[in-house]
Amino acid sequence: MKRAAVLALALTATAAGAEPLSRAQAVRQALEANPEVRKSLAESLRLQGLVTEARADALPELNVQGSGLRYRDPSLLNSSSFDAFPPELRESLRPVAANLWDGGLTLRQTLWSFKLGHALRAARLGTTYGQEDVRRARQAVALDALRAYDGYVLGLEKARVAEKAVRQKEQHLEMARTRRAAGVATELDVLRSQVDLENQRVTLLKMQGEAEQARGLLNAVMVRPIDAAVEPVDGLAYVPFETTLEDAVREAIAKRPEVVEAALAERIRGELVGIEQGEGRPRLDLDGAWGWSVRRPSNFLEKDFAKWSLAVTLKVPVFDGLRTAGRVAQARAERDKATQDRVAVENRIRLEAKESFDRLTVAARIVEVARLNVEQARRALEMTQANYNHGAATTLDVLDAQAALTLAESNLVEGLHAHSTARAALRYVMGRDPLDPDPPAPASTSAAPIPAASGQP
Repeated sequence: MKRAAVLALALTATAAGAEPLSRAQAVRQALEANPEVRKSLAESLRLQGLVTEARADALPELNVQGSGLRYRDPSLLNSSSFDAFPPELRESLRPVAANLWDGGLTLRQTLWSFKLGHALRAARLGTTYGQEDVRRARQAVALDALRAYDGYVLGLEKARVAEKAVRQKEQHLEMARTRRAAGVATELDVLRSQVDLENQRVTLLKMQGEAEQARGLLNAVMVRPIDAAVEPVDGLAYVPFETTLEDAVREAIAKRPEVVEAALAERIRGELVGIEQGEGRPRLDLDGAWGWSVRRPSNFLEKDFAKWSLAVTLKVPVFDGLRTAGRVAQARAERDKATQDRVAVENRIRLEAKESFDRLTVAARIVEVARLNVEQARRALEMTQANYNHGAATTLDVLDAQAALTLAESNLVEGLHAHSTARAALRYVMGRDPLDPDPPAPASTSAAPIPAASGQP
């Protein structure tokens, strides 16, 4: 009992010093700080760098070069006919060390290559792939944040239900003691009420502990201190989500980032096949150079010492030991694997859409039944307590009615939680933002009426 009271006081103190937090704020903080989103953003920048690198092959490469050389070349002395020269000529041909200075520009430009276009298209597809990966990471983190937020709200609501049950049982214990003092109830009635109260206090302690654990998970998703105070301002409310299974599957296949990524990966692998095939086909390059070559630096910029060259090179591969053929075969195998990966992802997404749709449908029906059951259980408890006051019901009757109401309220809270998480999961599976664009207003678990269940949620 003391531990329950201490934990209740701790929760109250935490809520008192907490900053209000809505679902949208929780998602926003998670997207800003979660490392998975930041990693995907970094990967997107890397892929953009690959695009820039691929475009470099289509642009000219221009370099400024300069060199200074100090050399002495005795190659003439090593000539086989040098000894036949007259002595005075051999003496005059003695090598002397000299300087040679070079400076100028070099140009290289690919005029035509079969692999260049494939490389550019693959790089652009890679950039789109990176953008889809960022979208995938953001949606996954948003879903985790929503689940954590709703999990904490569920923990608080279940603790509230358990606390309400404790108060009911305390009131019944006092009533049993009063009736015992008046001689119209037995000691067994009082003892049963005391045991039932202590059991409910244990349940309250468990619910409060689960709420604390859920708060830690929510803080972890938002990358905040685990024990940071959080005060949710959004409750668990029933929000209809109109769709059919066929529409859910169709939209998931069309918009889910994982499906788009798989299709892009297949197309990229196809472009890589073209790149490898281009290695075995002709290519045309332009190479040019312009500058000066002098022995004395003062002769730089003199036209007599200028040098230049311009060459157009055609390379036609004839036989490379089947190296290119091997690379093409590997690239085709990778493309075929990517095709099967896409098929597997689409099949998995169809299954996820079916499971999420079914969960949402079941949750909607559970909420409808639980809402009605709460009203019936509350009325049954009121009638039983009235009968007990007039001696027409026993303590066990009252305890059973209280237990039935507590269970009904818990079922309603869990049903609302299941419907909220299932709705977010279905939006996620369909490639939408898991957070509702128009989130429900703060509401208690009994605020919103539940329409009759149908074939759709």
